[in-house]
Amino acid sequence: MAVFLGVAAILGVTAAVILPSTTALLERSFVSEREREATNTIDLFATSLRERFQSLIRQKVDAVEQRKTALRDQGDQVVSVLSALRRLAANGGMSETAARNTALQWLSDQPRSEARYVIVYDGEMRVLIHPDASLLGQTLIDGRDMKGRPAFKAAQEDVLQYGDTFSTFPWQSLDATETRLKFGYFRNFEPWGWTVAVIADAEDVQRAADAQMAQMIRDLTNSVHALRLGDRGRAMIFDGQGRLVIPPQGGDAACAAISTAVDSCADAFAMLPQDLPRQDTIAVPPPAGADDVVLYAHLFKPLDWRVTMLLSRDDILGPAHEVTRNQALLLGSVLVLSFLAAYPLSGWLVRPLRRLEVRVRALASQDFTQDAPPDPGLRRMIDDRADEIGRLASAFAFMDETLRAKIRELIRVTEERMRIEGELAAARDIQEGLLPKTFPPFPDRPEINLHARLVPAKEVGGDLFDFYFAEGRHFYFVVGDVSGKGVPAALFMAITRTLLKTSAEKGLTPAEMLAEVNDMLARDNPNTMFVTLFCGRIDLAAGQLEYCNAGHNPPLLLRRGATAPEALSTVCGPALGVMEDMPYRAMSLDLCAGDELLVYTDGVTEAHNPDKALYGDDRLLRVSAGGMAADPKRFVDRLFDDIDDFVAGADQSDDITVFALHYAGPGADATTAAPEALRSIG
Repeated sequence: MAVFLGVAAILGVTAAVILPSTTALLERSFVSEREREATNTIDLFATSLRERFQSLIRQKVDAVEQRKTALRDQGDQVVSVLSALRRLAANGGMSETAARNTALQWLSDQPRSEARYVIVYDGEMRVLIHPDASLLGQTLIDGRDMKGRPAFKAAQEDVLQYGDTFSTFPWQSLDATETRLKFGYFRNFEPWGWTVAVIADAEDVQRAADAQMAQMIRDLTNSVHALRLGDRGRAMIFDGQGRLVIPPQGGDAACAAISTAVDSCADAFAMLPQDLPRQDTIAVPPPAGADDVVLYAHLFKPLDWRVTMLLSRDDILGPAHEVTRNQALLLGSVLVLSFLAAYPLSGWLVRPLRRLEVRVRALASQDFTQDAPPDPGLRRMIDDRADEIGRLASAFAFMDETLRAKIRELIRVTEERMRIEGELAAARDIQEGLLPKTFPPFPDRPEINLHARLVPAKEVGGDLFDFYFAEGRHFYFVVGDVSGKGVPAALFMAITRTLLKTSAEKGLTPAEMLAEVNDMLARDNPNTMFVTLFCGRIDLAAGQLEYCNAGHNPPLLLRRGATAPEALSTVCGPALGVMEDMPYRAMSLDLCAGDELLVYTDGVTEAHNPDKALYGDDRLLRVSAGGMAADPKRFVDRLFDDIDDFVAGADQSDDITVFALHYAGPGADATTAAPEALRSIG
């Protein structure tokens, strides 16, 4: 029940969040759609207006061209007559003066009216021919053309340059009662210095254009009134001063119906910007107090008209609000039905989950080392249901079975691990039992004092050390490092140690011992294991050290009174076990009382810290430079402490073995040694 109540609550919250955003989204969508409709409608109307206006312009241009042609033809006729008279005079048919007088008489006899007449004037602007005879011989009273120039003077200058020209200018009517717009064609007759002007009345052309414009506006009025968007959307046209050219259908009453805040359409239009884009239809902010209307305008630049569409926001947003109300009603119905269906449906869904809950809680009291007890109810749930409940029951059964199997496997692995750890512990005890562990080992032999320590990297290791006396005066010692680690290396170490001790008991030299042990190890070595080894024999009576190094790290000899250790770096032969019949060369040196010897494995120099930096030979030399002060144990402890400080807790990667020996001299007393031998190792 709580689940469904929670779902219902989520639905309610979701509805409360979604409805406002949906309403806003729908409002933006409907506004955008209405804007597209308005702009498309206005653009189509503007295209039609442009075509009508272009047709009107073409008609006006055609009328002007016809008028220009008629004026040019009459001007050409006048110039043709003048040219004929000029040629007649040139050919002797009459005098030049008679030709001019004949021309003036002919021009005076031409028909004249306000619609068209001819004027002739000379270069001094004196009137030669004019409909008003009283003006003959007088200076021509000039008017201003459309460019603000003296019309007749400017025309005379133009014809002198170009031969002929047209000009439009206001001039007095023939009866001098009014000023009328005139259109003139001017032609130069160069032989006599005359300018011939054919003057026509231009107002009839303008009247015809105005009549055509009025007819276009009447036609456009019907088209504008046919443009409707929504219940109260209206179209209209106004000029740049906010004056209505074509009012909306219904006049000011329609504007009041759209927005009571706008006193009149003209007031609203006057508030629109005067720099609307030429080709685009844009949304224009409504005037102050008219927030419930939306204006769209298109500038028709040739006439400075604004084709405008006024829309009511109620018309735009009404459908969006209707959709929102329907959504709210639908969501409310869903919530009510959800509450009504919550209790029975939740009981039907939760009942199997409760049965699974009981079985899960029962797991804590079961023995997982045994097979699961039969559960018919769980089996029926798995077999009868293919929905999420059935899959959950199947997953529970699989978890139970897998958990029991994993626990039994964990018990088996744990027992096996404990057995192996027990065997390794026993092997470690056996290995430690093979190595000398009593120090000092020979308290009754004051000639030598030694200490050794082996720290394996695993439970058992492959390093070895050993020492023993033979023939009373010969002291043998060996330090070795078997390849690899773990049990195989430990076994190989034990074999090597046994073989070495057997060879030493025969009284062999170190070189002979290593040659014999090498042959025995290499003869039966299927895993190709090997051991590096340093073997030394000290004649305690003579103080002579005879040694042989089979590929091992060079020991350090600390001479009494020396400030730095000396490395015995000579390698006498290869590692043991690699190949049979290998020669090993013996080396020897004399020991003096107080001399000390340090033999170690590569686990010392190759010990690394967490940054993988190695302990190295240089650090070992610095620690060994102080000597042992006749106390090998203290020296070994100090060396291991320094190694521990360096590695800083990093895992040990190899066995570490250190063998330290102090030679006190033949027949020496352990309590008496040279003062130099008691120096600190710090």
